[in-house]
Amino acid sequence: MNKPKPKLPQKLSSLLVGLSLSSCITLASLTASAAANDLPKLGEAAGATLSVSEEQMIGDQIMAQIRRSQFLMKDPLITDYIQQLGHKLVAANPDALGRRFQFFVIQENSINAFALPGGYIGIHSGLITASQSESELASVLGHEVAHVTQRHLARRLEQQDKISIPTILGVIASVIAATQDPEAGIAGMSATQAAAQQSIITHTRDNEQEADRIGITMLAGAGFDVRAAADFFETLQQASRYTQMPPEILLTHPLSRNRIAAARERSQLYPQIEHQNSVSYYLVKARIKSIEMVNNNDSFRLLEQKFGKGQLTSIEDRYLYAELLKKKGRSQQALPILKALYKEYPDNHLLLFTLAEAHRVNKTSSEILPELTKQLEKTPGSTKLILATAQIYLDNNQSQQAEKLLLRYADVNQHNPNYLYLLAEAQAKAGHTPEMHETTGQYLLLLGDLRTAKKHFELALNSTSKDPYAQTRIQARLEEVNKRIREVLTENARSRYAG
Repeated sequence: MNKPKPKLPQKLSSLLVGLSLSSCITLASLTASAAANDLPKLGEAAGATLSVSEEQMIGDQIMAQIRRSQFLMKDPLITDYIQQLGHKLVAANPDALGRRFQFFVIQENSINAFALPGGYIGIHSGLITASQSESELASVLGHEVAHVTQRHLARRLEQQDKISIPTILGVIASVIAATQDPEAGIAGMSATQAAAQQSIITHTRDNEQEADRIGITMLAGAGFDVRAAADFFETLQQASRYTQMPPEILLTHPLSRNRIAAARERSQLYPQIEHQNSVSYYLVKARIKSIEMVNNNDSFRLLEQKFGKGQLTSIEDRYLYAELLKKKGRSQQALPILKALYKEYPDNHLLLFTLAEAHRVNKTSSEILPELTKQLEKTPGSTKLILATAQIYLDNNQSQQAEKLLLRYADVNQHNPNYLYLLAEAQAKAGHTPEMHETTGQYLLLLGDLRTAKKHFELALNSTSKDPYAQTRIQARLEEVNKRIREVLTENARSRYAG
């Protein structure tokens, strides 16, 4: 039996904004009435009610809560994969350039995705495993990117000038809570919030059609199969035929008779591309499944029997079996399977990272270090390889080497909590206490713990560092965190007054 999933905690739901907000979440009615190069840029007119900075502030607050929750998948391989896939689509959308997008995965078996203010895009793990191709998965992310670039939240609020930011926060918190526990979500809403929610949710069609058009254009520009959007809806339609409750993504936007046909029609405006799924796509699906199956002994025994009979032939199944072995403390048995896979796909960093994980558990990490450093020379900016190598350095009491490696790419990973956490650990073990306090402050800032972050910045400021620019940099960070604390206090005071 699988372990039952805990319900969304009230602390998390209290600040989340996202699901169902101005349709900034789920896929919806795909329309192909416009020509491929006739994409309106209605988002440019938005912003009279909600500025870009206010959008970012809301998004940052929500994401800080998500980062602190047990529902965010913190696995660096899954996170890195979804980031890379998302940024391929961002690169294919001129309107997205110049914005800071972050993609993340929520550990939730249901099929859903959502966009938050500030360029944060979340996807449920269940949607990844339900997808039949990488292009289908990309079609969902592209749709959400379009919601952000077109500023659908701001455009909707221009028509709802009576809805305040605190109300929005409360409304969407209840909507998200309802996705995990319908009774709790409904109970958490006041009559005013319920009315506001309905007002926000009902205005969806224009935004969805616009996101559909732009999303399919992004698919084509990024080299994915443009037929994938319709393919995914067909998958969802088939899934809903055999269950009492349709996939969650269809609850907010039910399939219309014309939706799949419209997507097919629009895809014909572009050249047909037979996109080949990447190896990493299969590995990430298997890695997610291993998390869900770790306590399912029946499924594991079935895989074990098939492996013994030589019936595990696909890369996804073999990797899944190796991951389950590793999670069950049987890394010695997982190692030969992973080594064989890596021999077949010698340039795949996800497999190399997993090999390093298994070696660490098996206390043989020194064996994999030469291969890690070799691959790092080929692709020095690979976050996966940097994290794996730095961790092995730390395991072998080589903290200064770990710190040096992590610092080299700290700027491009300043929004990566996993990266900052490991860097702070390396700095602490290397005896660089002022630097450790600064990095810890950055890490806590991402998690929304403003007051503790402030304390660490103050400790860093009052310490002696060899970095000649440290004082100026830390003072700027301290001023920024003080500003954010004042903003939160002001917003809380307004909310209490309004209540």
